[in-house]
Amino acid sequence: MQLLKKTNDQISLQILCDLLESGGIGYRVEGAGMNSLLPLPGLIEARVLVNEQDMAAAQSVLAEMEKGVGKDTEEGLSDV
Repeated sequence: MQLLKKTNDQISLQILCDLLESGGIGYRVEGAGMNSLLPLPGLIEARVLVNEQDMAAAQSVLAEMEKGVGKDTEEGLSDV
């Protein structure tokens, strides 16, 4: 398995996992439980690993997710 993303944001982690699962992409999360036990931002990060054959599809899902998050943030700022 190869590293797709490291994060300490539990919400982003859940969204990414849901998207990967709905796309039929094989993945594994390491370290997510440690962040729940010791929630210190930047200290302990969950690692999302995907199967090598699914890496291109997983990167596409991640890019679309991050693009959507950025768009939501920009829209929220324009409302201020």
